[in-house]
Amino acid sequence: MIFLSIPAFAHESAQPIEPSNVWHHWSAEPWVLVSLPLAFVLYGVGVRNLWRHAGLGRGISIARVASYAGGGAILIVALVSPLDSLSGTLLAAHMVQHVLLIGVAPPLLLAGLPGGALPWFLPKTTRRALGRSSGVRVFAEWTAFLIRPLPACALHGAALWLWHAPAPFEAALRNEAVHAFEHVTFFATAMLFWHSLAASLRSTATVPAGIAAGFLTLVYGGFLGALITFSPTLLYPWYQRGPEQWGLDPLADQQLAGLIMWVPASFIYLLACLALAARLLISSGRYRFPAHQSS
Repeated sequence: MIFLSIPAFAHESAQPIEPSNVWHHWSAEPWVLVSLPLAFVLYGVGVRNLWRHAGLGRGISIARVASYAGGGAILIVALVSPLDSLSGTLLAAHMVQHVLLIGVAPPLLLAGLPGGALPWFLPKTTRRALGRSSGVRVFAEWTAFLIRPLPACALHGAALWLWHAPAPFEAALRNEAVHAFEHVTFFATAMLFWHSLAASLRSTATVPAGIAAGFLTLVYGGFLGALITFSPTLLYPWYQRGPEQWGLDPLADQQLAGLIMWVPASFIYLLACLALAARLLISSGRYRFPAHQSS
């Protein structure tokens, strides 16, 4: 229902943003202004209740809370700051926004252990009732497949490629409700993907699948970025005139956008693969930290 309050075709009627007034264009989409504060409140109250029960920093460390706060700050940059409005003028800004939504905010948020904090927002009796609920167990069993590395990778890849096809991409630019749905899809599938990699770190048996999922994401994300970078024609006609306000040729803007999706995002996925590989080597005993020699 929240999407009904968002005006349609808002981007289509907006003029390109100029460098001189970019800081005047903060976003105020209702679904963002409701969901972000709500997530912070639920998490904050849950952590407070957990620490009251277990002690300060126990269960969820202060560093993890800081990580969650950092992920929330990244979402504010991506969805509330002038970057969101600028994404309607520059394709490069739009790609920065997408990288923040799928590659930066989700791992930071998940490192904050929201799944461990949010149950503590509920009263004790409700937590116990949910723990004994057969419906919750059945739902967990049915959704367990989606949080495995390779299915999560496939789902996230499908969302990434579908929304970057010219027709859906243009539709999202011309209608705010579609644009909001695009962002929700990106973020939700990215959370599933990064959750699957985080779960792989906790179990040696699933680390190889996590490495495969991370590598596949690196490949298909990089390939999509390369296609955008080297396209000889403008893929998204929406950006025919906006980049000129920033001294950029539209095709140069598109090439820069492709490079942003290709290089920084690939580096993030590469780091994830290396972390999983290090976990596999250490757990298998194939790597030992060098012992300090006494003088």
